[in-house]
Amino acid sequence: MSRLVPSFLSGALLLVGLSPLLAQTPPEVDPLARHVPLKPATRQELDHLEALRLYGLGAIQERQNRLLEATHTYEEALRLDPESAAIHRTLIPLYFALDRLDDALAGCRRVLELDPDDYDTAYRYARQLRGMGKTKEALAALLRTADCPGLKDRLEVRAQVFYDLAHMQEDEGELDKAITNLRQVLDILDNPAALLEQGPYNREEIVAQAAETYEHLGRVYLKARKPAEAVAAFQKALKKDPVRSVRLSYNLAEVYDEQGEPGKALAQLEPYLRSQPQGMEGYELRIRLQHKLGRQTDVLPSLERSSEADRNNLALRLLLAREYRKAGPSPQAEQIYEKLLEQSPTPDVYRGRFGLYKEQGAQGAAQLLTRLDKALGTASGDDRIDKKAEMNEAEREEAQRQAGHARAMLLVLREDPELVKLVLGVAQGRLRASPRLKYTTSLMLANLAARTQQLNEAEELYRRCLNQPRGPRGLLNNEGEVYAGLLTVLSLAHKNEAIIALCKEQLKPERDTYRLLFLRELAVAHMALGHVRESLESADEAVKAAGTRDNMLRCRLERAQLLSQAEKNKEAIAECQALLKEYNQPGDVHTIRSVLSGIHSAAHQHEQAEEQLLLILKDDPDDATANNDLGYLWADQNKKLDEAEKRIRRALELDRRQRSGLKSVRTGLDGDRDNAAYVDSLGWVLFRKGDWEGARRELERASTTPNGDDDPVVWDHLGDVYFRLKEREKAGSAWRKAIELYKSGGRRRPDDRYREIKEKLRLLD
Repeated sequence: MSRLVPSFLSGALLLVGLSPLLAQTPPEVDPLARHVPLKPATRQELDHLEALRLYGLGAIQERQNRLLEATHTYEEALRLDPESAAIHRTLIPLYFALDRLDDALAGCRRVLELDPDDYDTAYRYARQLRGMGKTKEALAALLRTADCPGLKDRLEVRAQVFYDLAHMQEDEGELDKAITNLRQVLDILDNPAALLEQGPYNREEIVAQAAETYEHLGRVYLKARKPAEAVAAFQKALKKDPVRSVRLSYNLAEVYDEQGEPGKALAQLEPYLRSQPQGMEGYELRIRLQHKLGRQTDVLPSLERSSEADRNNLALRLLLAREYRKAGPSPQAEQIYEKLLEQSPTPDVYRGRFGLYKEQGAQGAAQLLTRLDKALGTASGDDRIDKKAEMNEAEREEAQRQAGHARAMLLVLREDPELVKLVLGVAQGRLRASPRLKYTTSLMLANLAARTQQLNEAEELYRRCLNQPRGPRGLLNNEGEVYAGLLTVLSLAHKNEAIIALCKEQLKPERDTYRLLFLRELAVAHMALGHVRESLESADEAVKAAGTRDNMLRCRLERAQLLSQAEKNKEAIAECQALLKEYNQPGDVHTIRSVLSGIHSAAHQHEQAEEQLLLILKDDPDDATANNDLGYLWADQNKKLDEAEKRIRRALELDRRQRSGLKSVRTGLDGDRDNAAYVDSLGWVLFRKGDWEGARRELERASTTPNGDDDPVVWDHLGDVYFRLKEREKAGSAWRKAIELYKSGGRRRPDDRYREIKEKLRLLD
């Protein structure tokens, strides 16, 4: 019988027995007296209680993965209780998860102010700074973490902190400090009993980590030119982990090399190389040792044997090809590259192959061009006779294969302006003779020429693209892209008259294909030449031709900017304010506010400019342009300089992150470079803060970046830096460059800055 049955029955009997009593009228009892506090709660106490309630609500939302709601709830709790380290601490991982890095870092700093012994937050803060490349700040934060008293009881965290600290000090060249901190790590790892009590570790893992740390210590000793200590550390590593004997033979070879005994070093190195390591440092060391011993003739045979034994090692094959090239003209290097290109057309392989082409001069450049032309022609379909028919499977596969080759070749070319110049020289002949270059090749070379500032060549290539045979409707593939590229090149060359002539020709009724593009460019070119009336008339025509709502917004904003350049600031501001009433989508509103801020700034209405940028950042803290513009605005007024620098660095970081997600074969050739305007802003704020060498570094970088090299503002700022560094000749040269750019009809018209530069030059002279 179930044990629940008698319990149920006994409960029923109890109720029956009690029923007469329950039926009686209960006696009267005094109600419980309500608690009355001796004094009413203060506002601070009430806020604290409400903060606790919100903190609990935020925890529930976070467990439900409602991160945005949880963050807002915690922030409201923090508003009520701003001295709570716990709330700050809870918000930090949410800020990181939501990519609010500035808020996360500020939260870390605030927690450490409220709770200096919070080593977990201190360590997280240091690691984040290190990941952002802020080495000095990260090192200072790690040193602070290492001093936290509570860290003494957390051995696994303590070991990691001191290991990271040693690694950073090694990178900074502070080798004695790195050695001291690695010794701190080994004090923990050499006594594993305490670690075994604190975490889910096993003795084998701890011993292996100790062996690795001893090996690292030996390498640091070697850098510090302490070979005896290095040998002792390597031997301890070997004693703890005999399996590392092969790797440690390489370390001992380095020791003997440091002691000036290349023969012993080479003997130690051979067992390591027989293990077929993937890295090339061992093979490079062998080559150096062979040269020291006067055994240069052994280099190629030993590399051949190693490569034959490890046939799948691509890097080793490339190293062998490199040494063949060093030894003089040899077909073996070419054979290696060609074989590797059949298997793996990577940029590294093409970099080596193109090196051979480069050594052969014009003949090699011609072969390179033929190869590139074939790959691009096949990948784009330019080679196909019947372009109307669909590709069959074999053609599709070949197109994809050649696209891989083309991608790798273009990545190598864009890094080598000298090689691009050589190829362009050969391409000029192919433009006029048969077989002519494919359309896609001409377009790609035009892009490369523009990137390497060979503007005349770029212009000719773009014009050649426009003369290619046209399709059945008289249109050219990517014709709009070609015209846009040509107009950009003409603008970079400050050929505003040529832009006007091209636009007027294309705006004739019989050719009116890209009317909006040409009207917009016509307006900009006229303004650059000071033709205000003609510029605004063209801008009005562009607005009429806009068609779509998006195009209308773009054209009206461009018109507002032209009005500002013509010093018609009231009209420009009124246009933007009207647009804010007509457009309500966040992206559109941000674009309008950004332009309006620039117009206010040009009119020296700094408060209004700042207001617009802050409104953008309130909606979108990650707007790179708004972050940069606000930082520059503050720097220009010499105020809030620390915050200004933080905003500008944030803009650079956001821009890099955005560019890293964009992959393109045919365009974006300068996608690996920082935005010149942002670099200029960083240089300017560093100048304002008195860091003149830092300002010089950034502004010189901006002056060599596309869109920065022809910006008179960049050269004006650079002149100011040179002048402060007492390099008067360089200052004068930079200011004169700025004046030339203003006069040449470039992107900026002469304004107050132009007059200020002329005055600085007068005083300098």
